[in-house]
Amino acid sequence: MRAISVGAILFVTAVGCGSSSGGSPADAGGSPEDSGPGSSGSGASSGAPSGSDAAASGSSNGADASSPEASTTDAGTSDAAPAVDASSDAGTPVSMYVTFYGWADNSPPGNAIAYPKGDGYPTVHAGAGGSGTYDDPITFATDEAELAPGTRVYLPFAQKYAMMEDDCVECDSDWASSHKRHIDVWMNSNGTEKTSSLLDCEDQWTMNATAVEVDPPAGITVSAGPLFDPSTNVCRATP
Repeated sequence: MRAISVGAILFVTAVGCGSSSGGSPADAGGSPEDSGPGSSGSGASSGAPSGSDAAASGSSNGADASSPEASTTDAGTSDAAPAVDASSDAGTPVSMYVTFYGWADNSPPGNAIAYPKGDGYPTVHAGAGGSGTYDDPITFATDEAELAPGTRVYLPFAQKYAMMEDDCVECDSDWASSHKRHIDVWMNSNGTEKTSSLLDCEDQWTMNATAVEVDPPAGITVSAGPLFDPSTNVCRATP
C-alpha cells in the first residue's frame, strides 16, 4: 500500500504506493496520488494499489402512463462506470489513469502486498514484482471493487502484463467517489536504487488516460527488461 503526499501538477505522490504491511486480506492499506507524464509523484498503494470515469449519476426517462411504454420499467441511465467483468475470453479495452509506485513510496517502504499468493488469493507473487510476461505479470494495485485480486491486464503503452495483487488508497477513493478507473503499477525496485531516480521514472511513465486491456489473452507482445533498472538507476524512455 502506499501513503500519499500531494505533489505538483496532477496529484502525484512522491511517497508511498501499493503495498500492504501484512499479507492478509485485512492488510490492504494506503494508495497513490499520481499525475500525468512528467509530473512528480506516483500512485500509492495499500499493502501497497488501476482511467478517468464520470461520477455515478442516474437519469430516467419518464413514460406517459397511458402509453405502451408505461407498461415497461424505464431503467435509469447512469454515467457511473460499472466494474469491469474480467471473466470473458476476449480482453476488454478500458481507459484508465495509470500511476506507478516502488520500494521507496510503498507504505511501508518495501515490496509487501495486500493480496499475496500465500494467503490464498488467486495471485502469483508473495511480494510486489514481476517481469511483465503473461505468466509473471507485474504487480498492480487498485480498489478490489473495481478489479478483483488476481485480475490480469495488459498495458499496451509499456508492453507488459500486470496483475491485481495490492490495494491502493487513492485508487479506492477515486473509485468510491466518482468511479474513476485508476491502477497503480509496481516499478521494478529493491531498495538499493537512488530514490529520486525511481520517483522520476514513476512520473515519466504515469499516464493520465490510456487504454488498458482487462483479462487479455496470452501471446501479446511483451518488451524485454524492466522499465527501471535499480542497479544503474536508468529509466527506459520506451518499451
